[in-house]
Amino acid sequence: MLKIFRKNPSNYSDAELVARYQKSGDMDLLGVLYERYTELIYGVCLKVLKNEVEAEDAFMNIFEKLTKKVREHDIQQFRPWLHTVVRNHCLGILRKNGKHLTVSYDGDFMQSEEALHPFMEEATNGKLTALPECLDSLKGEQKHCVQLFYFEGKSYQDIASEKELSLGKVRSYIQNGRRNLKICIEQAEQALKREEL
Repeated sequence: MLKIFRKNPSNYSDAELVARYQKSGDMDLLGVLYERYTELIYGVCLKVLKNEVEAEDAFMNIFEKLTKKVREHDIQQFRPWLHTVVRNHCLGILRKNGKHLTVSYDGDFMQSEEALHPFMEEATNGKLTALPECLDSLKGEQKHCVQLFYFEGKSYQDIASEKELSLGKVRSYIQNGRRNLKICIEQAEQALKREEL
C-alpha cells in the first residue's frame, strides 16, 4: 500500500499557511502561524498599550480577530500585515479607553526584526522557552481550555458548547490558566538567573 506523507504544518511558509487556512478554515494552520509570531504580537501589544494586563488581554483577543481577517484579506506578506493588524487593534483599545495616542514608532522599530521582537532577549534566558513545560503543568479543564483557546483558536462560546460548561466557567479557566502560566514562566526565569549567579 502506498502511503502519502503530508508535510508537517510547522514546515509550511507563512504564505502556504495563509493560503491553506483561507481555503480550508483549519484552525490548526492558523494556530501554527500565531505561535510563530507570539513574541511579535505580545511585544507590539505591550509597546502600544504599555500595560501588561491590557497587553495580555489584547494578545488573547487578536487570535479571534485573525480567524476572520485572514480569510477576508488578500495577504501578500503575512508578517508586516500582522504587525499592522495588531498595532491597529491596540490603538483601537486606546481610543476606546479615551487615552491619548502617544505611541511613537521610530524607523528602527518599524524595520528592525530585532525591535519587533522585544522579548528575544528573554527568549534566550528561558522566559519564553519555559512555555511548553509551564503549559504541561496546568491541570485538567484549565489546561484543556487554554489549549483550545490559544492553540486551536476556539472562542469562549465554542469551548463552552464543546465541554458543556458555562461561559463564566470557561472564562475563569482561561484567565486563571493564563495567570498560572505567567507565574510559572517568571519562576523559571528566576531559577535560570540563580543558576547563572
